[in-house]
Amino acid sequence: MKVSTEIDGLAFAAMHGMMLHEAQEHGLPVLEQTDSHLKIQSDYGAFAITDLAKNGLRLEVEATRTNDLHVLRDSLVEHIAHYLPEIATKIAWSDTITDGATPPNFQFAEVLSSFQLSACFQRLTLRLETAEHFDDRGIHFRFILPDPANTKPEWPKLAANGATRWPVGDKELHRPIYTVRAQRDAEIDVDVFQHKGGLASEWSRNVKRGEKVALIGPGGGGVLTQSVVVLAGDETAYPAISRILDSLDQDATANVVLLSQQGYNDYPIPERPNTMLRWVAPISFVRHVEQAITAAPDCYAWIAAESNPVTQIRESEAFRSLPKTHRLAAVYWTAGKGSP
Repeated sequence: MKVSTEIDGLAFAAMHGMMLHEAQEHGLPVLEQTDSHLKIQSDYGAFAITDLAKNGLRLEVEATRTNDLHVLRDSLVEHIAHYLPEIATKIAWSDTITDGATPPNFQFAEVLSSFQLSACFQRLTLRLETAEHFDDRGIHFRFILPDPANTKPEWPKLAANGATRWPVGDKELHRPIYTVRAQRDAEIDVDVFQHKGGLASEWSRNVKRGEKVALIGPGGGGVLTQSVVVLAGDETAYPAISRILDSLDQDATANVVLLSQQGYNDYPIPERPNTMLRWVAPISFVRHVEQAITAAPDCYAWIAAESNPVTQIRESEAFRSLPKTHRLAAVYWTAGKGSP
């Protein structure tokens, strides 16, 4: 399925630069590129722009599934809205979008169990209403948690431009990102890092079997297929690192550096051959990651943690020496801006 929109007032050169930058940063293949056209492939489908030579352009999104089409379109509109919000609100697509409809990637899940997995993790097992969208291409999703005082929550809706519209003010929803640690058809395991003052943490400890929770997704990055990887992160990244380790080929080599902010090393990281695992303190985390990358210059480096160490790693010579298609350093949380 393919949809398109023609956008006046948006320069082709500006959009071309933004899309090409995103492709380079995330290692996305460029399918077509001319002076007036650019088409890029992603895990969810393809998106393209064509210069209309009248201070405008045509934007096209192509995918095989409705959910994938929405994820791509939502992301593109969000990018445009960040720079040109007035233009973004006027976007009209070639298909029919019902203003106020439920986004196709929104659903409720039933809580099957909740138990303490380790010193600072609670494991939830959920049954999804719609499981077919969840696979190895995108292993992350968002819980949609209303404030406990909000007894009549408003859920996200589609806007006329195809973007997801979220309630604001006292109806605002908490939307933390989590990883599908494991999936068995419609059942998924989710490991929730426990920290003081966290809405999701408190909810996960007190939720009862049979209760429903809203979520939206999946999205974000998927598992890795490279043969040599360096994986590093703090507690917020342990579930994603574990999911990636589970997915690697048996012959793949993995060097794993785990930053333990709270001093525990009892989270159940998968055991597999050809894997070196180190639990390190915050003071030595960056150094250990740099050493791991330097020792394997042909690796794919996957890093996720608090913003300060991630920034240091991004700026390091070891990390920057890797091709852009062989590295990812993601900020999962920022100290001083709420809990992880």
